[in-house]
Amino acid sequence: ERLPGGSHGTGDVYASAFVGALMQQKSLFDAARIAADYTLSCIRYTKEDPDHWYGVKFEPLLPELIEKIRE
Repeated sequence: ERLPGGSHGTGDVYASAFVGALMQQKSLFDAARIAADYTLSCIRYTKEDPDHWYGVKFEPLLPELIEKIRE
């Protein structure tokens, strides 16, 4: 899914989630899917806060990432 606009830091969020999933023995495909889904969730969450102007808010959604990696 592609969302309009840009979000600083999404490449870092994606790369970190991807490597984290790989380190937990996820396949390349699953790690990529987990990282993409997490990054998209972070973008959506950030866009809900009109006062937030830079970067994505990834910290509140870390439990979601951990849960997906543990599945």
